Amino acid sequence: MSSSETRESLLKRLRDRRRSIKWFIDNLEPTGTRLTNFNIVCGAIATALTATPAIGGKPLMDVLGITDPNSFTWRILFATAALFSLVSTIAANLYKSHDIASRLGKAQVCDAKLEGLETLLELDQIALKEAATQYTQYIADIPFITGSRFLKLPSALDWVKGQINEPKPNQVVESTISCSGWVEGVGPGCHLWLAVEANGYIWPKEREFVAEDDGSWRDTIYEEGTTATFSLSLFVANNQANKRIRAWLDQGDATGNYNRTRRVPGTRRIAKIDGLRRANVS
Repeated sequence: MSSSETRESLLKRLRDRRRSIKWFIDNLEPTGTRLTNFNIVCGAIATALTATPAIGGKPLMDVLGITDPNSFTWRILFATAALFSLVSTIAANLYKSHDIASRLGKAQVCDAKLEGLETLLELDQIALKEAATQYTQYIADIPFITGSRFLKLPSALDWVKGQINEPKPNQVVESTISCSGWVEGVGPGCHLWLAVEANGYIWPKEREFVAEDDGSWRDTIYEEGTTATFSLSLFVANNQANKRIRAWLDQGDATGNYNRTRRVPGTRRIAKIDGLRRANVS
């Protein structure tokens, strides 16, 4: 394997690991926030309930009917306080036992280090051997991510975002349609396609396109179907789906008949413009 191939292999491994770290953070951080909020809110409610006699004094106790410590209302009040206190304690212990704060901190630090290493590799500013050594050192700090059997890693398609800026919804268009927009997160193995959708079917258009370095894109498609109203969608496809779309187009070119098709497996719609209307089509 050549040096350039080895470098690309390390970059791919590094990007995959960064995706797994980001997925870990995106899943664990909300959990930590929820547990912290439960702890604070339930603890505050428990304190307020147990302090009710002291805060309200005898008038409030008379209104609530809890003058007698043996009354049913008295028992309900303090049972509720005990329940909220228990929930608060459980939330605090779960947060602590799962070491959420420490793991989040390590994952975020590791991701920042790997981002810097990725930049150095892309710019060819670091020797391959040194980069591999640093990579091994960095990931050693996050063994809990690699070993997590609950971690479901997303595909590369899940990171792609985008938008269609042109044409606009409900716009009247000619057969030749100028399209533009933006995308981000397009990694290796991701292919961008425009497709016309109508009546639950999809027609991918002409060819895949490539976005500019800043994420902007511009393409022209041709739509001569008989459907008066249709939608325009922006799809991202993996390698297998890309081959299927190309095969579908090749078959259509050879026969002159582009059979209608449903969603191709291995694709994800990332943007859609509805209500486009063909001029002079009733």
